[in-house]
Amino acid sequence: MRYVLSFLLVWICGFAFAGERPDQVRDSDYRRYSQAQIELGRLLFYDRVLSGTYRVACATCHNHDRGSSNGFLLDPSKESAVDDLAINGLPIYDALKPSPDHAPPLFNLGAREFVSMFTDGRVTLNSDGSFKVPGKAMPPEGLRDILAVQALFPALADDELVGRVKNEIAEVAHQGNEAIWDALAKRIRDLPEYWPYVQAAYPKLKRHRDVTIVEIANAISAFVGYEWRADNSPFDRFLRGEVNALSAKQRRGLDLFYGKAQCSTCHSGAFQTDHRFHAVGLALWRFDEDLSEGAGDVRRGRVLVTNRPEDVFKMKTPSLRNVVYTAPYGHAGSYEKIEDLLQAHIDPGTALKNFTTSRSLEGRLHSDVRHLVEKMMARIEMPKVQLENEEFSDLLAFLEALSDEAGLRGRLGKPEKVPSNLVLD
Repeated sequence: MRYVLSFLLVWICGFAFAGERPDQVRDSDYRRYSQAQIELGRLLFYDRVLSGTYRVACATCHNHDRGSSNGFLLDPSKESAVDDLAINGLPIYDALKPSPDHAPPLFNLGAREFVSMFTDGRVTLNSDGSFKVPGKAMPPEGLRDILAVQALFPALADDELVGRVKNEIAEVAHQGNEAIWDALAKRIRDLPEYWPYVQAAYPKLKRHRDVTIVEIANAISAFVGYEWRADNSPFDRFLRGEVNALSAKQRRGLDLFYGKAQCSTCHSGAFQTDHRFHAVGLALWRFDEDLSEGAGDVRRGRVLVTNRPEDVFKMKTPSLRNVVYTAPYGHAGSYEKIEDLLQAHIDPGTALKNFTTSRSLEGRLHSDVRHLVEKMMARIEMPKVQLENEEFSDLLAFLEALSDEAGLRGRLGKPEKVPSNLVLD
C-alpha cells in the first residue's frame, strides 16, 4: 500500500525521489515544556548576569538577529551602518576570545531525535537515559534532557561565558565545575526580581535561595527547545501533501539532493541530518583567517572526545533548516556564501586547497598549514560530484525551500529587558 501511495505521489508531482524521502515532522516529535519555564528561560538566555564578566549571554552567540547563531545579520538594513558588536559580520567581545568553533544554529533542538550536542558530540544522551559528558564534568541530578545538559558547558569555558579577564566566576574555576555552576546560580538567587518567574516555573520551590543551576539549565532548555522550531518550510508543506509547495526548480533540486548529488547520504531524516560524524574536508578556519603565520588554533573534531585516530577531522552532520540564512558556513565559519559551501561539498579537495591558498601570503602555504591540509585530504570521506551549472542552481533552490520564515526569528523573540537590567545583545 505504501508503495502504491509513493508511486501516485511521484506521478502527481512529475518526478521521482532518487533516495528515501523522510517522514513529515509532527508535534509528537518534540519534547513538551511548560510556558512558565519557557518564559524564565527566555530571560536567562538573554541575561549577561550568567557570564563571568557580565558582558556576554547565551544570546551573544545565539542571537535572534543572526538566525540563532553568531553569523551575519539577517537584515543589516534595520541596524546602524556600524554594528558595535561585530567585526566582518561576526560579534567579537573584549571578554570573549573567539572560539575556533562557529556557534551552530538552534533550530529544532527541541526534537527528540537530537541526542548529541556540539560539533564533536561531547555531550550525548545514552540509550539508558544517562548523559555522557566530557572529562570528569559530571552534571548534577535533575536535568530534564540533553539540551539542559548542554546549557551547562558554555559556562565552564573561558572562551565562552567564563571569560579570560579577572572575575569572581573565573576565580572559583580551580575548585571545579560545581563551584562555577553554584556561583552562577548565586547571581540569580541574589536578584529578587527573578523570583516571580522562578516561582511560576517551579512552584515546588519555596525560597529564592533554593534556586540551583538545575532550575536554570532546565529553563534555558525549555526556551531553546520551544523558541526555534522551524518545520513549516515549503519542503515540510510538500511532505504534508501540498504538491505545489515546491517550484519545479526546487523539485529538481530535491531530486538531486536525494540522488545524484548524494547530499542525503549524510543529510538524511526529517531535519536533514543523520546525527553522525564525518570527515568532509571543510576548512578548519574562519572565512577571514590569515594563514600566513601558521595553522593557529583549530578543532580536530570527534577525536577530541573519543581519542580514536579514525575520528580525526570528523564533525557532526548539521541540520539544514534555514541554512541559507545562517552564514558563515562550516563548524569554523569558513564560507561566507552558501554557494561556496555547496561547492566545497561537491569537490571538497579542490575547495580546501583553494581556501588555504587564498588565505596565505601570496598563496604560499605555511608548512604547518600544508601538512594539516595533507592529513585532511587523506581523511575526506565524500566523493567528488559532477554537477552542471543548472543542476547546481536547482540544488541551491532546494536548500532555499528548507527555510521557515516564521521559525527563523523565533516564536517569542528577544525580551524587552531582563531582571538584571543589563544591556541586551
